[in-house]
Amino acid sequence: MTFSVLVCDDLAEERSNLIRMLRSYELEHDVELQIETAADGAELLSLWRPDRWDIIFLDIYMPEMNGAEAARRLRQVDRKCEIVFATTSREHGMDGYDLHAMDYLTKPFTQKDIDSALEWFFQLRAKKHCELTVRTEWGEQTVPAEEIRYIESRGHSCIIHAQGQELSIRGNLKELCDKLGETDFFRCHQSFLVNFAHVQDVEKKGFLLDNGDWVPISAANLSRSRAAFMEWSAAQD
Repeated sequence: MTFSVLVCDDLAEERSNLIRMLRSYELEHDVELQIETAADGAELLSLWRPDRWDIIFLDIYMPEMNGAEAARRLRQVDRKCEIVFATTSREHGMDGYDLHAMDYLTKPFTQKDIDSALEWFFQLRAKKHCELTVRTEWGEQTVPAEEIRYIESRGHSCIIHAQGQELSIRGNLKELCDKLGETDFFRCHQSFLVNFAHVQDVEKKGFLLDNGDWVPISAANLSRSRAAFMEWSAAQD
């Protein structure tokens, strides 16, 4: 499978060094990387098309438009591509958090740094492309796990609340937990399974999701749910 990469840095030497490391990873791990370059944030935005890049290595200190501003504008139209900030300072660390950057590399970085960033990218990719195949009254349907906000149990059925649809299936939460495996899901209540990737906040009454829904947390699970979400959030930084 081919993965598309953009290297955005105003210094030609830095672009060349990073490309060399990417090619070394490509040879060692039997993957194919389609690499493009941009000299600043303005050029990055001019080249952007939907689904053009899987991962962007983005320098922050550049003329015309710096990397943080380019990432901010990019996130308005593209939430799917992963961003790795590469810079000489961690001054903009909070920018990386606010812009959902995958990683943050401080120059000068090594082959090991690039290898680790790419390994993390492929782990995230595999997680995001996890799918849940279920049987409904209309037949078998497949739902990307990343689109599922939460699942609730009602009697002998489960309701899958996903982006743009709700699916009612026969079964129980344990079966669905087993199917989803080691993903972003957490059972916070006897009747609810929540996707941490869609959680905006956690309070005593439950998890607030990105669409405004609340997923309840049982009183017995409150401390464990908060701790699990904090641990999950820290792992995303």
